[in-house]
Amino acid sequence: MPKMKYIYLCLLIPFGIFSQNLSLGQGTVNQKNYYEEIDIEVSNNKIIVPVTIDGKNYRFLLDTGAPNLLSKRVLNELKIQNAQKINALDSNNNADSLQIVQIENIKIGNLIVKNNVALVSDLDNHFILKCFKLDGFIGSNFFRNSVLKISLKDKKITITDDVKKLQLKSKGTSIKLVDQQNAPYARITFIGKNGKKATEDVLIDSGMDGFYEISNRAYKIFSEENIFEELARSSGTGSIGLFGTAPVKEQVLLKSNILKVNHTSFKNLITTTTDDNNSRLGLELAKYGDIIIDFINKKFYFESEKEVVFDKKPPIYSSTIADNKYAVGFVWDKTYQDKLKFGDEILRIGNYKLSEMDFCQIVNLRNTLRDEPSSYEMEIKSKDNKTTLINIESK
Repeated sequence: MPKMKYIYLCLLIPFGIFSQNLSLGQGTVNQKNYYEEIDIEVSNNKIIVPVTIDGKNYRFLLDTGAPNLLSKRVLNELKIQNAQKINALDSNNNADSLQIVQIENIKIGNLIVKNNVALVSDLDNHFILKCFKLDGFIGSNFFRNSVLKISLKDKKITITDDVKKLQLKSKGTSIKLVDQQNAPYARITFIGKNGKKATEDVLIDSGMDGFYEISNRAYKIFSEENIFEELARSSGTGSIGLFGTAPVKEQVLLKSNILKVNHTSFKNLITTTTDDNNSRLGLELAKYGDIIIDFINKKFYFESEKEVVFDKKPPIYSSTIADNKYAVGFVWDKTYQDKLKFGDEILRIGNYKLSEMDFCQIVNLRNTLRDEPSSYEMEIKSKDNKTTLINIESK
C-alpha cells in the first residue's frame, strides 16, 4: 500500500520579539522527588495524554517537537486573560501569528507545572487536526525541569525529576535543548556502504508519525560523501503543518545503509527529504524501544535491541491531502510516472471507495491500509477529470 507522505506535524518555531511578560521558557515544578506514570492512548500514531486544567479533563497530543499549544475553544472555556501575539513558523516554514498565554496550573497525573506558557490555535477548525479531537499539545517546554520516558510497549509515559528512578540499562548521549521551547536535539550517526561516517543533530519529535526524515540541507552535505543510496527524485508536496501544506518542490527518496541511534543500529531504512530546516526522528522510533529525554541533565537514552533490520520495499508513490481530497503527492517509481501525476485524486484503493468515507476516515486511511496487500487496483481522477484504473504491483 502507498506510503503516506503527509504528516500531521505541527512543529512551531517562534521568531521575532516576545512580550516582556511571556516566554516559552517559563514554568516551574514545586514538587520534589516526583515519579509519575501516566497511562496514554495511542491513536492513529499519536500519543494522547490526559491533562487537567482548572479541574477540567482534556486530551492533549504529546509533541516533543513543538511547544505547548492550547485549542482556542479551551482558551475560551478557561477564560484565560491577557493573551498576547507572537509570530511562528510551522514544520513547512509557513509563517503566521498566534496568541500566547500563561496557564496557572497544568496537571498530568499528580504533577503540576505552574505558570507554563502555551501558544493558541483553532484546532477544531484545522482541516486535518480537527479529526483528532484534540484540546491541545503538551510540548517540550512542559518538560524543561523533568525527565520524560515514552513507552509504547507499556502504553505509558513517565515523568520524574530523577533519572536514576528509571533504572535504565543503556548509556545516555548528550542532547541540545534549543531556544526557549527547549526543543530536544540528539546526535545520530550514519555509516555508508563505503564505510564513511557522518553525524547529524536531529529533533526528537514525538508528534511526527514517521521514523526519520532528512532535511534537504543535511542531505546536500551527506550526498557529497555518498552516505545514502539515492533511489528516486520526484516533484510534489506531502507534509502538512499547522499553517498549511508544504509548497510543491522536488524531494528525494533515499536508502541508508546503517543509521545509529545511541547504541542501536537500524539497517536499510528508506526515507525522504523534507523542506524543514532540521531533520527529525519521529514516534515510529518508539516502536523499537523506550525513549527517554532527560531535560535536566541534557541526556538522551534509547532502550532497545542493538540491531533492527528493515525489510520494507521502496514505495511506488506517496499520497497526501490536497484541497480536502486524497491525492497523489509524489511518484517515485519511474515505471508509473506516465500513469500517476502529482495532484491526481485517488478515488479507490483496492476495496476502499473514498466516496463512501468521510473526510476524517480518509485522513486516517494510512493506518487502515498499513496491513493491506502491497498489490492492488487503484482508481484515480486526473486534473482534466479523466478517470483511470491502475494496477499497482509492488516490486
